[in-house]
Amino acid sequence: MSTKRQISQTTLISKTWLSISLAEWSALACALIWSANGIILRTQSDYVTPGVMNTIRCIVASIIFFIALPFDTAPLADLLEVTKNQWFLMFAALSLGVALGDTLYIIALKEIGVSRTLTLTGTFPLTTLIWQTLLLNAPLNPTLITGSLLVVLGIIVLSQSVEDIEEPTNLYRNILLAVCASICWGFSATLLKPATVSMTSIQANAIRMPVIAFLLFFLRVLPSGNENLRGIKLKNILIVSATGILGMGLGGFLFVYAITKIDPAKVVTITSSSPLFGMLFAAIFLKERITKRIGLGIVLCLAGVYAVL
Repeated sequence: MSTKRQISQTTLISKTWLSISLAEWSALACALIWSANGIILRTQSDYVTPGVMNTIRCIVASIIFFIALPFDTAPLADLLEVTKNQWFLMFAALSLGVALGDTLYIIALKEIGVSRTLTLTGTFPLTTLIWQTLLLNAPLNPTLITGSLLVVLGIIVLSQSVEDIEEPTNLYRNILLAVCASICWGFSATLLKPATVSMTSIQANAIRMPVIAFLLFFLRVLPSGNENLRGIKLKNILIVSATGILGMGLGGFLFVYAITKIDPAKVVTITSSSPLFGMLFAAIFLKERITKRIGLGIVLCLAGVYAVL
């Protein structure tokens, strides 16, 4: 009997794993990649400013996607079918989601650490649902209110002083930056679904990455002159470039692919598992101390996200 039970359990587990779609696997892989990317970015945040860092990443990702265009499944001629409204939604999504949201995220990584930042920005499945309710007239689900309360409580816990950890200056401002990044990402994810109806993931990224790089360069890097470029070594540029390939290249492809295949709220909920990976990576590689208070804040935020599932 025990042998049959074990076989039955093994079969059930196998079926469960097999029932996960390719889009869901892509979203999960994206969460893992973004967590690792956050660790790498944190190591460079003392040498490269957020604006320069994001510009380099977008330029590298642009090159990768341009190289991939000839191997795409759909011809470039399909882009002629993209409507003006879809182009507008695309540019609005990339401007707020990556140009602004990612920049705020990088600032928060430096100021309040990987664990806190990934947790606070990991609430963007909730902000996505809120934006869908506001912009797409989706019905207000009671679980959305419950999830919101849990997330707010988690943010309050994470914002409190933690013993044995050096408190960063302007903590509340930096926490607000991370929350604003989450709001920007949620808005971007909401717009990205209708914006990419007539284009593939590679085409969408080949368009949005150069535009983001252009915006960041002329709005953030160029106005500061050479000030933001001083002290940057070739090693720093190469490492930041690697994050462009990893996070914006591979991670961006997986995210947009998942968005085009399944519901955006489901995609961002799966990718919200990144704080768990990030907390583990931060403890191992950056020696960040994970206290009970930080652990409680992470649990509350994740509970709020999964309450809306």
